Amino acid sequence: MTDSDLYTFDTNGFLVVEDALNSAEITAINEALDREWTTRRDTFYTRSDNTWQSVRAMEVETAFDDLVIHPSVFELLKGIMSDDIAFSELSVILKAPGADSHARWHKDVDYQGAPMSQSLLLISCIYYLSDVMADSACFAVVPGSHRFNRSLPAVDHVNDMPAHIPLTGKAGTAILFHGNLWHAAYPSRSDQARRTVHIYYCRPWMKPSGHTKIPPRLIDSAETDFMKTFYHTNWGAVK
Repeated sequence: MTDSDLYTFDTNGFLVVEDALNSAEITAINEALDREWTTRRDTFYTRSDNTWQSVRAMEVETAFDDLVIHPSVFELLKGIMSDDIAFSELSVILKAPGADSHARWHKDVDYQGAPMSQSLLLISCIYYLSDVMADSACFAVVPGSHRFNRSLPAVDHVNDMPAHIPLTGKAGTAILFHGNLWHAAYPSRSDQARRTVHIYYCRPWMKPSGHTKIPPRLIDSAETDFMKTFYHTNWGAVK
């Protein structure tokens, strides 16, 4: 991780990693997501109009394992959080073409059960498995909002939030978010589905979200003290 990367993350609260995944990796993960959707659709739940999410993709599909510690992102994560980092959750989200709903403005710490704090307790990583353009339900952020010591303003639409910017990117892009960063997603105006993987990292002393059950294969493969801590082997209930 460069000093410029760290400065960008500290200042803006997010970091864009272009080409984090190569074409073969994108294909393999999309194929795994397709298998999940085809054979285990009951594990998906509807978030909103024409948007589906599953927090159970890791139960069967090992293709997601490498994403959790993918070198293009993991070294950046450790550069930001040092070795004081642990896995919390992985979810996949499918947003259908033309889905009219939007993800309201929020902070991920509010959903992950982290205590109220301006400290860095949580980082979210979003991998784009499809091109995410301005019309395809792209994400929006308010740069620097991770430092705001106030509640989010009540706005009805994504565009009503002052000072926000869109985060477009090609398939293979990864976005790292500070857990306190204000972000949202636009409605889709595209004829293409938006496909993303969302991975959450917390501090080891924080209990993982519990939404994603850490597969025993990952716990059993943890040989170093760092990886044992990373996969919360001390929290036996998540096995």
